[in-house]
This record gives sequence, structure tokens and C-alpha cells, in this order.
Amino acid sequence: MATLVLIRHGRTVWGEENRFTGWGDTAIDDVGVKEAKAAASLLKKLGSFDLCLSSRLKRSQQTLEIIAETIGLGSGALASDWRLNERHYGALQGELRDDMAKRYGDAQIAEWRRSFHGKPPALPEDDPRLAEQFERFPEIDPALQPRTESMADGAARTRPVWTEIIAPALKAGKDVLVVAHTSPIRGIVREIEGLTDEQCGSFRVATAVPKRYVFDDDLAVIDNRYLLGGVGDRIRLLKKQA
Repeated sequence: MATLVLIRHGRTVWGEENRFTGWGDTAIDDVGVKEAKAAASLLKKLGSFDLCLSSRLKRSQQTLEIIAETIGLGSGALASDWRLNERHYGALQGELRDDMAKRYGDAQIAEWRRSFHGKPPALPEDDPRLAEQFERFPEIDPALQPRTESMADGAARTRPVWTEIIAPALKAGKDVLVVAHTSPIRGIVREIEGLTDEQCGSFRVATAVPKRYVFDDDLAVIDNRYLLGGVGDRIRLLKKQA
């Protein structure tokens, strides 16, 4: 048997400010730190992990660092992969959601946010946010870096991480932890559970509430549940699933 735990990063500064985030590199805030520590306490009861993956975004890496320190994971077990980055929100990134709703209308914003194939306007090639993105990821071919993405794009980008890294590790009997974002977690869950486009569009995950899968040797799911530490976790999870 092998275990996979999926965790969305803790609450962020931009999230609390109600900004679109995407590939924007916001940090977790004080609440996010507390959420990460609470998640780490739950994971400590499971034991250690052989492989721990994060995205290349600060909020994901900060959350994993807190968990690793609490559990006592060595740096050799930690790795990052840009394909686990959140979906790219294009020209909406960094903007206040209320401002964008006034500019484009609530219905259009809802389409971009909730439709599996809805795609926000792309970042223009001369946009300073795109230049900053290229500077942050110099090792990634600019042609491969998105200017905007739909949920479908984000899920497709994550698929190779499942097939090339996570699934082989699980088949080898290794326990894996992934600390990422809603979009890549959605993509991984799609691979595991065979979610439809409609189910993917409605998929939500609360910040720092671990989702655990236990697999047999053939990667059939034996157990699938959220690890809840208290009333606060349950409330956050219910809000996201509503």
C-alpha cells in the first residue's frame, strides 16, 4: 500500500485582499501559517513521506517548508515542479475581483472562474507582469510559459506530473505529499477519480485541509478522505464545497 496526500497551500495575502492570484507570487499570511502548522500536526500522525512536491510559487513552498519542519523531513525528500503551479489567470492576475467584476460583469467573471474551459484575457506580451514572470522562471522556455489558462489547461499541464512522477512513486510503495493549488490538485484528482469536465468545474478544495488517498499495488483507491483536525477545518471545507 502507498499513501498520497494532497494539500492546498495556506491562506495568502492576495487571497485575503480578494485578488486574482494565478502565477502571481503572493506569500501566505499569518492565518496561512497557522493553517499550515495545523495541517502539519495532522500529517505528523501519519508518519513520514518519501517524496514531497510543491509548485514553484512562494505560497506552496512556504506551506511545504512549515510542514517539513514540523514533521522532520530532510531536504532530500523535497522537490518543486513548475507544472504544479496554479492556473494562470492572465490579465486578471493581481487585480481586485470587485474591480474586474465592474469591468467585465459578474457573469463573465463567473464564466472564467467556474467554467472548465473558460479562459481569461491573456497577458499582453508587453505587460510588466509577463516580464516579471519570465525573470522568475528563467529556466523555463518562455514559449512554454502561459499567458492565460482555463481550468482544462491547468489540469492538462499537471497530468505529466502524475504519470511521470507521482504514479511511479506510489507503485514503488512510496508515500507522497503534494502541496500545491486548486488547479493542479484538481488535475491530479481527475486522473485518480476520472472526473468529468463538469465535475472538474465544480471541484473545490479548502486551504490546508489534507486530502488523503491510500492505494493498493495496482493503484486502485482503498481509502479516500479529508483529514480534519477540528471544527475550523470542517467549516472551511464545507464552504468550499458549497
